[in-house]
Amino acid sequence: MIKRLIWNDMRQNKLLCAATVFFMAIPALLPALTVLLAFSLLGAIDSLMDRAVAPDYMQMHTGTLDVQEISRFAAGREEIKDWQICRFLNLENSRITLGDSSLADSTQDNGLCVQGERFDYLLDTENHIPEVPAGEVYVPVCYRTMYDLAPGDVMRIGDYQLRIAGFLRDALMNSMMASSKRFLVNRADYDRISDAPQNSGSLQEEYLVQFRLRDGTDMDQFAGAYADRGLPANGPVITRPLIRMMNALSDGTMIFVLFLLSIVILFISLLCIRFMLLLQMERDRKEAGMLKALGVGKKDIRRLYFAKYLVFSGCGAPCGLLAAALFLPPMAEQLRELYGARSGGVLPAALAAAAVLAVEAMILLPVRHSLKRLWKLSALEAVNVSAGQRTEDRGKYAVTGLVAAACTLLVLIPGNLYSTMSAPEFVTCMGIGNSQIRMDVRQTGQTDDVTTKIALALERDAQVSRYAVLRTTVCPAVLPDGKTVNLNVETGSHDVFPVDYSSGKMPADSNEIALSSINAKELGLSVGDCLRLIVDEKEADYTVCGIYSDITNGGRTAKAHVLPGRTSAVWSVVYASLAQQAGKEAWMEQYQQMGAGVTDIADYVKDTYGQTLVQVHKAGIMAMAVAALVITLVVMLFMRLIVEKNRYTISLHKALGFTSQDLKRMYFIRGICPVLAGICAGIVLGSLTGERLCAMVLQSFGADSFRFVTGWGRIAIRIPAVLAGPAVLAVLAGIWHIRHIRAYECCMGRE
Repeated sequence: MIKRLIWNDMRQNKLLCAATVFFMAIPALLPALTVLLAFSLLGAIDSLMDRAVAPDYMQMHTGTLDVQEISRFAAGREEIKDWQICRFLNLENSRITLGDSSLADSTQDNGLCVQGERFDYLLDTENHIPEVPAGEVYVPVCYRTMYDLAPGDVMRIGDYQLRIAGFLRDALMNSMMASSKRFLVNRADYDRISDAPQNSGSLQEEYLVQFRLRDGTDMDQFAGAYADRGLPANGPVITRPLIRMMNALSDGTMIFVLFLLSIVILFISLLCIRFMLLLQMERDRKEAGMLKALGVGKKDIRRLYFAKYLVFSGCGAPCGLLAAALFLPPMAEQLRELYGARSGGVLPAALAAAAVLAVEAMILLPVRHSLKRLWKLSALEAVNVSAGQRTEDRGKYAVTGLVAAACTLLVLIPGNLYSTMSAPEFVTCMGIGNSQIRMDVRQTGQTDDVTTKIALALERDAQVSRYAVLRTTVCPAVLPDGKTVNLNVETGSHDVFPVDYSSGKMPADSNEIALSSINAKELGLSVGDCLRLIVDEKEADYTVCGIYSDITNGGRTAKAHVLPGRTSAVWSVVYASLAQQAGKEAWMEQYQQMGAGVTDIADYVKDTYGQTLVQVHKAGIMAMAVAALVITLVVMLFMRLIVEKNRYTISLHKALGFTSQDLKRMYFIRGICPVLAGICAGIVLGSLTGERLCAMVLQSFGADSFRFVTGWGRIAIRIPAVLAGPAVLAVLAGIWHIRHIRAYECCMGRE
C-alpha cells in the first residue's frame, strides 16, 4: 500500500517530485566531483614524482662547485640514500624561439639539461623516460598549449636549431609557480651549445645539487647540517614537500572553489527541500485527515512521507554521482596534460560515494526533523515560524530571496577570486612591488656588476619616474635551538614599491629584518623576536619588524634594509615605473640587452598564475551555470506553487473586476522584488565573507594579506545576465497559469 500511495503521489505532483530529485542530485554532484578531482590531482602528482624519482632536497647553485667536498659530506651522512649533481644551462629568453613564438617576454628562467643519471628523470607525455637523439629537444608540456606547439616544430637558440621531438613532464618544475623550466637535449647538443663561441658570455651554467633521503629524515636538520658545512648554496633550496605543494596549489585552487560552491549549494538545497516538504504537507492536509480517520497514526504518516523522500534521495544520489563522473574528464583535462593520467582505483570512487551519502544524510535528517515538529503548521507559516502569523505575508517570499543571495555568492566567489589573482595589485600579496616593470638579474656570473650598471642607467633615464634595486643574498640564520638554516635575504629600498604586511612594518633600520609568512611560521618567529644571521662569517642580531605575504621562491624569503660587509648578491630584482607608456616595448628591449630579464608586471602575474587562472575560470563557468539553473527552477517552482495556493484569492479578484494582466503584474512585483533584494544582499555578503573564504586557500601560498580586487563593472553585467535575467523569465513562467484561473472558481468554495 505504501508503494502505491507514493507512486500515486508522484504521478499527481510531477513538477514537485522532479524538483525534489534535482535538489537531491545537485548537492551530491559537487562534493563527489571535488573528491574525484582531489584524488586525480594528488594521485597524479605523487605518481609523477615517484616515476621521475624526484629528489627530497635540492640546492640550486651558481658559481664554482667543489664536487669532492659534497661527496665527503654525502659519505658521512647516513640519511642520504643517493646524490647527484645536474647541470642546468641558462639561456637568454630573447634568443629562444619555439615554433613562431619568441620567449623574449617569458618570465621563466629557461635552460637546457640532460637526463638525470640515477634519479630526477624528465618524462614524456606517456610518463616514460625518453632518449633524446642528437639535434632534437623535449619541451616542457606547459608550453605546448601556450605556444601552440607540435612535434616536428623547430626550437631556435640563437643560430642553433633543434627539432621538437616531444614534450616532457618535470616533477620539479612542472608548475608555472616554479620560476625555471628545463628543456631536455642530448649530451652532445648540450656541450655544443655551451661551448659555442657565439654563446660565450650569454650563457651561465647552474648546478642542481640533489639528494635522496631516507624515510623519516628531518628536513630542517638536514638543511642545517648542509649549511654548517659551508657547502655551495648560491641559490634557492627546493624540498620534496615544497615541490608537491607548488604542483598541488597551481591546480588545487579550482578544487577549493568547488568545495566552497558545494557548501552554498547544500544550503540552497536544504532550504528548497524544506519549503517544498512543508508546502506539500499543507496541500495534503485533507488526505492526511482521511488517513487519520482510517486509524493511521501520525508516526505512520510521517514514515510514509519520509519513505517518499528516501525514494527521491535514492534517485538523486546516483544522478549526482553519475554527473560528477561525466564532468570529471573536462575538468581534469589540464591535470592530465601536466601530470598524466592516474589509475582510477576503488578508493576515489568509494570516497566519492561516501561524500554523496554524507550529503544525502545531511538533507534527510532535517526532513525527518521537520516531519516531527511542523506537521500542524502551514507551509507559509513554517517558512517564517518565529515571526508569527501577523508577519506571514512578508515571510512567504523569503525563500526566493535567500536562494537568490546564495546563488549570488555562488557566482561572486570564483569571479572575484579570478579578478583578484589577475589584477596587477595582487602582486603586493605575492611579495612583489606594485611597479610597471620588473627586471631580474640572475645566473650572469656578474650579478653585482650588471645590477650596478642598470641602476646607473635608470638614474639617468628621464623616462623613469621611480625605481628600486633589491639584491638577494643567502645568509645562514641561527635558530634559538642552535640549528642553522639558509635565508634568502633581500636588501635595498623597500619603501619605494612596498609589499603588503600582515603584521608589523617594513625594515627601516640596519638591525631590522622582515620575514615572509611561511618563513615566520616555520621558524616560529613573530614581530619583536630576535633572529641571528651569519654575514661574512660574523654573527649579527636582527629584530623581526614585520611579517609580509610572499609566494616567490617558495615563499621563504626575508627583507632587510642593509647587511654589513660586502656580501655578493645571488640575484637582483629591479623595479621601475615609467613616466609615460609610449615606447615601453623599446625601453624594455633596451634594458634587456644589459643582461636582465625585463618583464611587464601584468605579464609576470599572468605567467605565474596561468594554470591556476584557467582552473578558476572553469570553476567560475560551472558555478554560473549551476546558479542560473538553480535560481530559475526555484523561482519558477515557487511562483507556480504560490499561484496554485492562492487560486481562490486570484479567482475572487477576477470576479471583482481585476484582469489577468493586473494580477500578473502584482504577482510579478511580489516575486521579483525578493529576488533582486537577495541578489543585492548576496553581493554585499560575498564581498565580505567570500574574501575570508578565499583567503584560506591563498594563505597556503603565503599570501596572508589577501584582499579582494572586485571588478564592479563585470559584476554589474554578469549578475543581471546570470541571475536577474533568468529570475525574471522564471517569475513570468511561474505566474503564467494565472490566465487559466476563472472568476467563477471562487463561488465553488475553498477546500
